Amino acid sequence: MEASVRNCVRKKMICCINGSFGERFAEVAESNGISLVKLAPPLGEPISPAILDRMLSENADVEAVALTHNETSVGLINPLKDLAAIVKKHEKLLFVDAVSSMGGTEINVDELGIDVCFSSSQKCFGVPPGLGMGSVSERALTLSTTATNKGWYFDFKVWEEDQKKGHGTPVTSAIPQIAGLNTALKMIQRNGGKKWYFELYGERNMKIRQGIEKIGLSTFPRKGSESPTVNCINAPKAMDGGTVYERMRQNGFELAEGYGPLKKKTFRIGNMGYIEMTDIDLMLKTLASVIS
Repeated sequence: MEASVRNCVRKKMICCINGSFGERFAEVAESNGISLVKLAPPLGEPISPAILDRMLSENADVEAVALTHNETSVGLINPLKDLAAIVKKHEKLLFVDAVSSMGGTEINVDELGIDVCFSSSQKCFGVPPGLGMGSVSERALTLSTTATNKGWYFDFKVWEEDQKKGHGTPVTSAIPQIAGLNTALKMIQRNGGKKWYFELYGERNMKIRQGIEKIGLSTFPRKGSESPTVNCINAPKAMDGGTVYERMRQNGFELAEGYGPLKKKTFRIGNMGYIEMTDIDLMLKTLASVIS
């Protein structure tokens, strides 16, 4: 996230904000002295391609657009393909935070013209935290060549140099996480590749969503924009989200509390990593008991 700003942006960028992690991208940009234009719809609403198009027309001097593909704080996924097309039309750089979407849904980085796309090991790949991964376009690497104040650890050219030498990384890597990621990718390939893995995410998420609807609950974001990897659930009227979370924990299930301004109004059910369908069934049965 910070590397994309330090290597590629000199003065000004647009940051699309759907929740707490979009806000973090904005904070990172501002802490690096970048002038920021914020596109922030109401919580639960996706980024509108039409509004982004208008903002880029009104702010022709921006150099880049930052987007959180999947905003876990509100359980929402943005229309990446449509938004990328708008950014490409205006010939701006595109930075995509894919931390909680990469591995859980299709992201065609080169086809969409994404200049920096980054993720991490602990979300959809189901590996312990500690490993970041990403892709950097030729355009971003060219901009990095003349960037100032990008530091050393954040310098794309330093990392590129070690990649070319076959060293992998310029610092000691999180070797257990790399081994874990390698094992996860082999498992995906063995079971049918990306198509199988994305379908598995879809099946599990559909099971969760249908289950919560059956017990009288609903998702927070606009219908049709729900995340495929985490469900943000409106708390029942008689119980706040924190209470649901604590009571589920007492019954052996680690869900997630609501985040930021939605902390009391919602709770979240993740759909990442290794989960059996029977786990979902038992979780839903327990949740129904808790809220009743």
